[in-house]
Amino acid sequence: MSTHFKSFIIKILIATTLLFFSGWVVFSFISPQHYITILPYMLIFFSLFTLFLHAFQLRSAKKNQGKFTRDSMLASLFRLFAYSVFALIYIASKPDNAAVFVVSLVIVYLVFNFIEIRDISIISRKEVD
Repeated sequence: MSTHFKSFIIKILIATTLLFFSGWVVFSFISPQHYITILPYMLIFFSLFTLFLHAFQLRSAKKNQGKFTRDSMLASLFRLFAYSVFALIYIASKPDNAAVFVVSLVIVYLVFNFIEIRDISIISRKEVD
């Protein structure tokens, strides 16, 4: 396992922990009536999915820099599709919690997406240099 991937795992674990505790504070003290039971599972799903796609992108960056852009775009498309399916399934099964779920989903998506894009851009710049 490369040092880049190990550091990425640590970043994802920190982000997951911070999001978990932030959700706990919000849904325990600020707005307990809006708690959604899927939040911990959503964090686990996003963490594992992000790690899987990041490993795929790291392999792509190391193998062929020319194909990296294409593979990165495919990974983004696959991520968007998977998260959309996840959201549609939950919203279809629990439409009364849709607004809270969508806000939580967007926050989690933005945090994980920011971490991954930042890390991939740093790695791709190192590979080019």
